[in-house]
Amino acid sequence: MADLDLLAAPLRYFQRVAEHGSFTAAARAMSVSQPSLSVAVRKLEEALGAALLHRSRQGVSLTRAGEILLEHMRQADRTLEAARDELLALSTEPRGTFSLGAHESLAGYVLPGFMARFFERYPEVHITLHNGNSRHVETGVIERRLDLGLVVNPTRHPDCVVTELFEDRVGFVVSAALKRRFGGDARALLAEAPWISVPELQQTQYLVGALAADGVTPTSHLTCSSMELVKSLVLDGVGVGVLPYRVAAHGVSAGRLVALDPKLPVFDDVISLVRRYDLPMTAGARVLLDELKAHGNSLPRAPALLEGKRKRGKR
Repeated sequence: MADLDLLAAPLRYFQRVAEHGSFTAAARAMSVSQPSLSVAVRKLEEALGAALLHRSRQGVSLTRAGEILLEHMRQADRTLEAARDELLALSTEPRGTFSLGAHESLAGYVLPGFMARFFERYPEVHITLHNGNSRHVETGVIERRLDLGLVVNPTRHPDCVVTELFEDRVGFVVSAALKRRFGGDARALLAEAPWISVPELQQTQYLVGALAADGVTPTSHLTCSSMELVKSLVLDGVGVGVLPYRVAAHGVSAGRLVALDPKLPVFDDVISLVRRYDLPMTAGARVLLDELKAHGNSLPRAPALLEGKRKRGKR
């Protein structure tokens, strides 16, 4: 195996070619000639004894060996970045860039009221946002693709620190106008109006299953991929929605959306802040964690849309 010190430049050339998808684009980005780049990568492959790239007229793609090498290089970059951040932590000035993941509907009511104030107070701390469901966000934190995650009902992975922030409740929600039209008769409304939900959610499956066990099933079920769409349709009086109460209440005038019936089952959630144990505790990381905790703990209790049966689950 060749001395890795001699391969430092070819390794970076390979990484840029892999990231840009072609020698031409990588050469342009690095201000080097394409032939020089091609020769360097070819010598790297010879030194490592493995083909790293599939070459074609359309560009390049990674071989399995190339995928392995690229992932190790990215891990090395993350380690160096973590070292840099830890050194910066010696300074009392919070700074750095941190990735934060959250479901769009969750971020939609948690981050307004936080971001502007935080950036004003800590202008050298930058946040990049990533959207996905809670399981994807938590996996991103575990795999170090995300620094922090706002997660509904985390699995409490052994490599992670979980800080509970606040609770939410998922239940059957309806517009006040539609409820009045049925004279407040929840059973009649459930029997005649469409049910609207995101069926992939465990909360939806539990609630629909709980009513089915009591012999209550929808005559029609509108399935959506977005809780915001469910909310919009419920606001429009289309039918009964399965929604987290905080999502239902956010940005909606008080009284427009209400719980269908306090006797119906509900699904209790816990929203937590998740990070890895080995996240470098720089000054920037500390203030971001502290401010997110304080903001989460300051949120009002989930809108009092009446009690029901409780169960915790995942979203």
